[in-house]
Amino acid sequence: MIKPKRRILTHVIKMILLVVFSHEAYSAHGQLPSITDIAFAPDGKSLVSCSQTGIQVYSWPKLELTNTARSSFSNLKCLAFSPDGKFLAVGGGNPSERGGVEVFTWPQCKSEMLLSNHDDSVTATLWLGNRNLVSASLDRKLIQWNLTTQKAIASYQGHSRGVTSVCALPNGEIVSAGYDHSVRVWESATGSLNRTLNQHSMPVNAIAMCPQSDGRPMLATAAQDRTIRFWQPTIGRMMRYIRLEAEPLDIAWVSTTRIVASCNDGRVRLVDSNNVKVLKTISLLQGWCYAVAAHPNDRSIAIAGSDGEIRRFQLETSP
Repeated sequence: MIKPKRRILTHVIKMILLVVFSHEAYSAHGQLPSITDIAFAPDGKSLVSCSQTGIQVYSWPKLELTNTARSSFSNLKCLAFSPDGKFLAVGGGNPSERGGVEVFTWPQCKSEMLLSNHDDSVTATLWLGNRNLVSASLDRKLIQWNLTTQKAIASYQGHSRGVTSVCALPNGEIVSAGYDHSVRVWESATGSLNRTLNQHSMPVNAIAMCPQSDGRPMLATAAQDRTIRFWQPTIGRMMRYIRLEAEPLDIAWVSTTRIVASCNDGRVRLVDSNNVKVLKTISLLQGWCYAVAAHPNDRSIAIAGSDGEIRRFQLETSP
Protein backbone atom coordinates (compact mmCIF):
# COMPACT_ATOMS: atom_id res chain seq x y z
CA MET A 1 0.00 0.00 0.00
CA ILE A 2 1.23 3.51 -0.80
CA LYS A 3 1.71 5.68 2.28
CA PRO A 4 -0.60 8.76 2.46
CA LYS A 5 2.25 11.25 2.21
CA ARG A 6 3.72 9.46 -0.79
CA ARG A 7 0.30 9.33 -2.48
CA ILE A 8 -0.04 13.08 -2.12
CA LEU A 9 3.47 13.71 -3.43
CA THR A 10 3.09 11.42 -6.40
CA HIS A 11 -0.53 12.20 -7.28
CA VAL A 12 0.40 15.16 -9.47
CA ILE A 13 3.95 16.03 -10.52
CA LYS A 14 4.30 18.93 -12.89
CA MET A 15 7.06 18.63 -15.40
CA ILE A 16 8.71 20.36 -18.34
CA LEU A 17 6.38 21.23 -21.23
CA LEU A 18 3.38 20.75 -18.92
CA VAL A 19 3.77 16.99 -18.94
CA VAL A 20 2.09 15.51 -15.85
CA PHE A 21 2.47 12.10 -14.21
CA SER A 22 0.20 10.62 -11.56
CA HIS A 23 0.34 6.98 -10.50
CA GLU A 24 -1.14 4.18 -8.41
CA ALA A 25 0.36 0.84 -7.53
CA TYR A 26 -0.64 -2.78 -7.54
CA SER A 27 1.40 -4.79 -5.03
CA ALA A 28 0.90 -8.50 -4.43
CA HIS A 29 1.30 -9.82 -0.89
CA GLY A 30 4.71 -11.34 -0.26
CA GLN A 31 7.57 -11.77 -2.68
CA LEU A 32 6.67 -12.80 -6.21
CA PRO A 33 8.86 -13.52 -9.26
CA SER A 34 9.79 -10.51 -11.34
CA ILE A 35 7.40 -9.61 -14.13
CA THR A 36 9.23 -9.97 -17.44
CA ASP A 37 6.71 -8.36 -19.81
CA ILE A 38 3.36 -6.59 -19.92
CA ALA A 39 0.91 -5.80 -22.72
CA PHE A 40 -2.39 -3.97 -22.99
CA ALA A 41 -5.34 -5.71 -24.59
CA PRO A 42 -6.29 -3.85 -27.79
CA ASP A 43 -9.49 -2.50 -26.20
CA GLY A 44 -7.44 -1.04 -23.34
CA LYS A 45 -9.60 -2.62 -20.64
CA SER A 46 -7.04 -5.19 -19.47
CA LEU A 47 -3.33 -5.42 -18.79
CA VAL A 48 -1.61 -8.80 -19.11
CA SER A 49 1.66 -9.72 -17.43
CA CYS A 50 3.90 -12.78 -17.52
CA SER A 51 6.43 -14.23 -15.11
CA GLN A 52 7.56 -17.58 -13.75
CA THR A 53 4.15 -17.91 -12.08
CA GLY A 54 2.39 -17.82 -15.46
CA ILE A 55 0.04 -15.31 -17.06
CA GLN A 56 -1.93 -12.76 -15.06
CA VAL A 57 -4.75 -10.54 -16.31
CA TYR A 58 -5.60 -7.28 -14.54
CA SER A 59 -8.42 -4.82 -15.01
CA TRP A 60 -7.42 -1.36 -16.15
CA PRO A 61 -7.07 1.15 -14.59
CA LYS A 62 -7.83 -0.44 -11.18
CA LEU A 63 -5.26 -3.23 -11.60
CA GLU A 64 -7.47 -5.86 -10.00
CA LEU A 65 -6.50 -9.46 -10.79
CA THR A 66 -9.28 -10.92 -12.98
CA ASN A 67 -7.79 -14.06 -14.53
CA THR A 68 -4.73 -16.30 -14.62
CA ALA A 69 -3.43 -18.95 -17.01
CA ARG A 70 -0.63 -21.47 -17.04
CA SER A 71 1.77 -21.97 -19.93
CA SER A 72 3.57 -25.04 -21.21
CA PHE A 73 6.86 -23.23 -20.51
CA SER A 74 8.41 -22.75 -17.08
CA ASN A 75 9.94 -19.35 -17.86
CA LEU A 76 7.85 -16.75 -19.70
CA LYS A 77 9.60 -13.81 -21.34
CA CYS A 78 7.24 -11.92 -23.65
CA LEU A 79 3.65 -11.14 -24.64
CA ALA A 80 2.02 -9.81 -27.82
CA PHE A 81 -1.60 -9.45 -28.92
CA SER A 82 -2.66 -10.19 -32.49
CA PRO A 83 -3.82 -7.08 -34.40
CA ASP A 84 -7.46 -8.23 -34.31
CA GLY A 85 -7.26 -8.81 -30.54
CA LYS A 86 -8.41 -12.43 -30.74
CA PHE A 87 -5.13 -14.09 -29.74
CA LEU A 88 -2.31 -13.61 -27.25
CA ALA A 89 1.16 -14.95 -28.09
CA VAL A 90 3.31 -15.84 -25.08
CA GLY A 91 6.99 -16.64 -25.54
CA GLY A 92 9.32 -18.46 -23.20
CA GLY A 93 10.97 -21.79 -22.67
CA ASN A 94 13.31 -23.86 -20.59
CA PRO A 95 16.74 -22.18 -20.66
CA SER A 96 19.34 -23.91 -22.87
CA GLU A 97 16.86 -26.70 -23.65
CA ARG A 98 13.89 -25.51 -25.68
CA GLY A 99 11.83 -22.46 -26.44
CA GLY A 100 8.70 -21.51 -28.29
CA VAL A 101 5.47 -19.57 -28.45
CA GLU A 102 2.13 -20.60 -27.00
CA VAL A 103 -0.91 -18.94 -28.56
CA PHE A 104 -3.95 -18.35 -26.34
CA THR A 105 -7.44 -17.25 -27.30
CA TRP A 106 -8.45 -13.87 -25.92
CA PRO A 107 -10.14 -13.11 -23.58
CA GLN A 108 -10.71 -16.77 -22.64
CA CYS A 109 -6.96 -17.43 -22.13
CA LYS A 110 -7.38 -20.91 -23.56
CA SER A 111 -4.30 -22.50 -25.11
CA GLU A 112 -4.83 -22.80 -28.87
CA MET A 113 -1.46 -23.99 -30.18
CA LEU A 114 2.20 -24.45 -29.30
CA LEU A 115 4.96 -23.46 -31.74
CA SER A 116 8.27 -24.85 -30.58
CA ASN A 117 11.41 -25.19 -32.69
CA HIS A 118 13.95 -23.20 -30.68
CA ASP A 119 16.83 -24.55 -28.60
CA ASP A 120 16.57 -21.82 -25.97
CA SER A 121 13.98 -19.44 -24.55
CA VAL A 122 11.95 -17.15 -26.81
CA THR A 123 12.46 -13.55 -25.69
CA ALA A 124 10.27 -11.61 -28.14
CA THR A 125 7.34 -12.16 -30.50
CA LEU A 126 6.03 -10.12 -33.41
CA TRP A 127 2.71 -10.49 -35.21
CA LEU A 128 2.70 -10.08 -39.00
CA GLY A 129 -1.02 -9.76 -39.60
CA ASN A 130 -3.33 -12.14 -37.74
CA ARG A 131 -2.04 -15.48 -39.07
CA ASN A 132 1.76 -15.10 -39.04
CA LEU A 133 4.16 -14.31 -36.24
CA VAL A 134 7.90 -14.16 -35.63
CA SER A 135 9.66 -15.58 -32.58
CA ALA A 136 13.09 -14.35 -31.45
CA SER A 137 15.21 -16.56 -29.23
CA LEU A 138 18.34 -16.81 -27.15
CA ASP A 139 19.39 -19.58 -29.55
CA ARG A 140 20.37 -16.71 -31.93
CA LYS A 141 17.56 -17.42 -34.41
CA LEU A 142 14.30 -15.81 -35.46
CA ILE A 143 11.56 -17.96 -36.97
CA GLN A 144 8.44 -16.88 -38.84
CA TRP A 145 5.41 -19.12 -38.29
CA ASN A 146 2.20 -19.62 -40.23
CA LEU A 147 -0.54 -20.17 -37.67
CA THR A 148 -2.87 -21.87 -40.13
CA THR A 149 -0.40 -24.68 -40.80
CA GLN A 150 1.49 -24.23 -37.49
CA LYS A 151 4.74 -24.57 -39.42
CA ALA A 152 7.87 -22.44 -39.81
CA ILE A 153 7.97 -20.62 -43.15
CA ALA A 154 11.15 -18.54 -42.78
CA SER A 155 14.26 -18.41 -40.61
CA TYR A 156 16.53 -15.45 -39.87
CA GLN A 157 20.07 -16.36 -38.85
CA GLY A 158 23.06 -14.08 -38.40
CA HIS A 159 23.15 -12.97 -34.78
CA SER A 160 26.25 -14.29 -33.02
CA ARG A 161 24.52 -14.24 -29.62
CA GLY A 162 20.95 -14.40 -28.33
CA VAL A 163 18.21 -12.21 -29.81
CA THR A 164 16.31 -10.01 -27.36
CA SER A 165 13.81 -7.99 -29.40
CA VAL A 166 12.09 -7.69 -32.76
CA CYS A 167 9.83 -5.28 -34.65
CA ALA A 168 8.53 -4.73 -38.20
CA LEU A 169 8.98 -1.80 -40.57
CA PRO A 170 6.16 -0.40 -42.74
CA ASN A 171 7.90 -1.77 -45.85
CA GLY A 172 7.71 -5.31 -44.47
CA GLU A 173 11.31 -5.65 -43.31
CA ILE A 174 11.96 -7.16 -39.89
CA VAL A 175 14.37 -5.59 -37.40
CA SER A 176 15.98 -7.53 -34.56
CA ALA A 177 18.53 -6.80 -31.85
CA GLY A 178 20.40 -8.84 -29.30
CA TYR A 179 23.29 -9.65 -27.04
CA ASP A 180 25.80 -9.30 -29.89
CA HIS A 181 25.33 -5.48 -29.66
CA SER A 182 23.85 -5.37 -33.16
CA VAL A 183 20.62 -4.24 -34.79
CA ARG A 184 19.83 -6.24 -37.93
CA VAL A 185 17.37 -5.61 -40.76
CA TRP A 186 15.96 -8.65 -42.59
CA GLU A 187 13.91 -9.40 -45.68
CA SER A 188 10.71 -10.84 -44.22
CA ALA A 189 9.86 -13.41 -46.89
CA THR A 190 13.32 -14.85 -47.56
CA GLY A 191 15.16 -14.34 -44.27
CA SER A 192 18.08 -12.64 -46.04
CA LEU A 193 20.03 -10.03 -44.08
CA ASN A 194 19.74 -6.56 -45.63
CA ARG A 195 21.91 -4.51 -43.26
CA THR A 196 23.56 -4.51 -39.84
CA LEU A 197 23.81 -1.55 -37.46
CA ASN A 198 26.65 -1.81 -34.94
CA GLN A 199 26.82 1.43 -32.97
CA HIS A 200 25.83 -0.05 -29.59
CA SER A 201 28.79 -1.09 -27.44
CA MET A 202 26.85 -3.53 -25.23
CA PRO A 203 23.84 -5.88 -25.54
CA VAL A 204 20.58 -4.37 -26.78
CA ASN A 205 17.57 -4.83 -24.50
CA ALA A 206 14.65 -3.45 -26.50
CA ILE A 207 13.39 -2.05 -29.81
CA ALA A 208 10.38 0.23 -30.31
CA MET A 209 8.98 1.62 -33.57
CA CYS A 210 8.05 5.31 -33.59
CA PRO A 211 4.33 5.79 -34.36
CA GLN A 212 4.99 8.51 -36.94
CA SER A 213 2.93 8.28 -40.13
CA ASP A 214 5.10 10.18 -42.62
CA GLY A 215 8.74 10.35 -43.64
CA ARG A 216 11.30 7.59 -43.21
CA PRO A 217 10.47 5.07 -40.46
CA MET A 218 12.27 5.68 -37.17
CA LEU A 219 12.89 3.29 -34.33
CA ALA A 220 14.56 3.44 -30.95
CA THR A 221 16.81 0.89 -29.27
CA ALA A 222 17.76 0.65 -25.59
CA ALA A 223 20.94 -1.10 -24.49
CA GLN A 224 23.16 -2.04 -21.58
CA ASP A 225 25.56 0.75 -22.59
CA ARG A 226 22.87 3.01 -21.00
CA THR A 227 22.02 4.60 -24.34
CA ILE A 228 18.81 5.01 -26.27
CA ARG A 229 19.61 5.36 -29.95
CA PHE A 230 17.31 6.64 -32.67
CA TRP A 231 17.60 5.14 -36.14
CA GLN A 232 16.33 5.34 -39.69
CA PRO A 233 16.70 1.61 -40.34
CA THR A 234 15.69 1.62 -44.01
CA ILE A 235 18.90 3.50 -44.85
CA GLY A 236 21.01 2.19 -41.96
CA ARG A 237 21.46 5.59 -40.34
CA MET A 238 21.77 6.35 -36.64
CA MET A 239 20.32 9.84 -36.17
CA ARG A 240 21.15 10.63 -32.54
CA TYR A 241 21.42 9.09 -29.09
CA ILE A 242 21.19 9.86 -25.39
CA ARG A 243 23.09 8.26 -22.52
CA LEU A 244 21.06 7.82 -19.34
CA GLU A 245 22.20 7.60 -15.73
CA ALA A 246 20.92 4.02 -15.55
CA GLU A 247 20.41 1.12 -17.94
CA PRO A 248 17.13 1.24 -19.90
CA LEU A 249 15.54 -2.21 -19.81
CA ASP A 250 12.47 -1.44 -21.91
CA ILE A 251 11.06 1.47 -23.92
CA ALA A 252 7.67 2.59 -25.24
CA TRP A 253 6.70 5.53 -27.42
CA VAL A 254 3.99 7.79 -26.00
CA SER A 255 3.97 10.22 -28.95
CA THR A 256 5.98 10.80 -32.12
CA THR A 257 8.62 12.73 -30.13
CA ARG A 258 8.41 11.27 -26.61
CA ILE A 259 9.60 7.89 -25.39
CA VAL A 260 9.43 6.37 -21.91
CA ALA A 261 12.28 4.19 -20.62
CA SER A 262 11.99 1.83 -17.65
CA CYS A 263 15.39 1.45 -16.00
CA ASN A 264 17.33 -0.80 -13.67
CA ASP A 265 17.41 1.81 -10.90
CA GLY A 266 13.64 1.62 -10.35
CA ARG A 267 13.08 4.87 -12.21
CA VAL A 268 11.19 5.83 -15.35
CA ARG A 269 12.57 8.49 -17.67
CA LEU A 270 10.67 10.51 -20.24
CA VAL A 271 12.94 11.36 -23.18
CA ASP A 272 12.50 13.91 -25.97
CA SER A 273 13.67 12.12 -29.12
CA ASN A 274 14.22 15.34 -31.10
CA ASN A 275 16.39 17.14 -28.57
CA VAL A 276 17.63 13.92 -26.90
CA LYS A 277 16.98 15.26 -23.43
CA VAL A 278 15.50 13.64 -20.34
CA LEU A 279 12.39 15.68 -19.56
CA LYS A 280 11.54 13.95 -16.30
CA THR A 281 12.72 11.16 -14.01
CA ILE A 282 10.33 9.47 -11.57
CA SER A 283 11.04 6.77 -8.97
CA LEU A 284 8.41 4.02 -9.20
CA LEU A 285 9.80 0.69 -7.96
CA GLN A 286 12.23 -0.44 -5.30
CA GLY A 287 13.87 -2.86 -7.74
CA TRP A 288 14.36 -3.03 -11.49
CA CYS A 289 11.68 -1.80 -13.90
CA TYR A 290 11.74 -4.64 -16.42
CA ALA A 291 8.79 -3.70 -18.63
CA VAL A 292 6.82 -0.67 -19.78
CA ALA A 293 3.64 -0.46 -21.89
CA ALA A 294 1.70 2.52 -23.20
CA HIS A 295 -2.09 2.39 -23.11
CA PRO A 296 -3.63 2.44 -26.62
CA ASN A 297 -5.75 5.55 -26.06
CA ASP A 298 -5.89 7.09 -22.57
CA ARG A 299 -2.27 8.32 -22.26
CA SER A 300 -1.56 6.12 -19.26
CA ILE A 301 1.54 3.99 -18.78
CA ALA A 302 2.11 0.70 -16.96
CA ILE A 303 5.44 -0.25 -15.39
CA ALA A 304 6.27 -3.71 -14.03
CA GLY A 305 9.30 -5.32 -12.47
CA SER A 306 10.76 -6.78 -9.33
CA ASP A 307 8.62 -8.66 -6.79
CA GLY A 308 5.72 -8.92 -9.22
CA GLU A 309 4.82 -5.27 -8.78
CA ILE A 310 2.90 -3.18 -11.31
CA ARG A 311 2.47 0.57 -11.20
CA ARG A 312 0.35 2.91 -13.24
CA PHE A 313 0.80 6.57 -14.08
CA GLN A 314 -1.01 9.04 -16.24
CA LEU A 315 0.67 11.09 -18.93
CA GLU A 316 -0.89 14.35 -20.05
CA THR A 317 0.80 16.54 -22.62
CA SER A 318 -0.42 19.99 -23.57
CA PRO A 319 -0.81 20.61 -27.33
